[in-house]
Amino acid sequence: MDWDDLRYFLAVAQARSLQGAARRLGVNHSTVFRRINRFEDTVGARLFERLTDGYQLTAAGDELLAHAARVGEEIDLLQLKVLGKDYRPSGKIRLTAPDNLAYEYLPRYLTAFSKRYPEITFELVVGAESLDLTRREADVAVRATTNPPPHLVGRKVFSLQWYYYAAKPYLRRHGWPEGSQQLAGHRLIGADGALRRIPAFRQLEAERADDIVMTCSTLNAMSAMAAAGHGIALLPDDQAKSTLERLFSCTPSFVSEIWLLTHPELRRTERIRLLMDHLVESFRADRRLQGVALVI
Repeated sequence: MDWDDLRYFLAVAQARSLQGAARRLGVNHSTVFRRINRFEDTVGARLFERLTDGYQLTAAGDELLAHAARVGEEIDLLQLKVLGKDYRPSGKIRLTAPDNLAYEYLPRYLTAFSKRYPEITFELVVGAESLDLTRREADVAVRATTNPPPHLVGRKVFSLQWYYYAAKPYLRRHGWPEGSQQLAGHRLIGADGALRRIPAFRQLEAERADDIVMTCSTLNAMSAMAAAGHGIALLPDDQAKSTLERLFSCTPSFVSEIWLLTHPELRRTERIRLLMDHLVESFRADRRLQGVALVI
């Protein structure tokens, strides 16, 4: 067996699904399916039970996992140490970022960066999922967090406050609330999925559950529904747009910190250093964020 087979095995064991493993590895799920079947043929044992709700390790797979995880940690560390000595402004960077920052901000920043450094290429992984930078699931992460992992290094780029937003047509029909106490009876857009863990949404659901007429699993979907006049949404200020009116902040106030993070072994890699410096400068110079973002 070779390390690449173990890498696919570990990804499926951790994600417990082909789709989840494919996202971690940056391939399609059919490739993962084919590689796992081939690996089982190679070792001569069935490593996963194929269940309706995902892949579950067999006894043989569970025994292999402990050994494969140790090998994986050593390989990951070796790769990081080698990459950390790469001083050339070239190569590929795997970058991950939340939806709105990836859609609305990064395209312009990365286009400008690529004009200066054409030999640096990108893989962009979009979403709130926290990829493991130690396992090289990403090289650089733009993350909204107030508690960045202690094993990573980076910079806090800016902070965003959260406000209630609504479209003018909605406000003309339903009235213009001037504080959280006046939200009663309004159509509110709430959170679903992982967003429900955010304290601001937990509070909104606890206080205004009867007024929530729709839930969305992404902030982009919430802002789009609010812009279409469906109701009032609680959003961070990077979601501000001309089709939405900013009403008032939530009480107590809630702030999102935007961090730029990488693994300590990669911070001196030239392409990583260049990208992180460029992103910090670009975010802080962006006029769309001036007036809504607190620059650190």
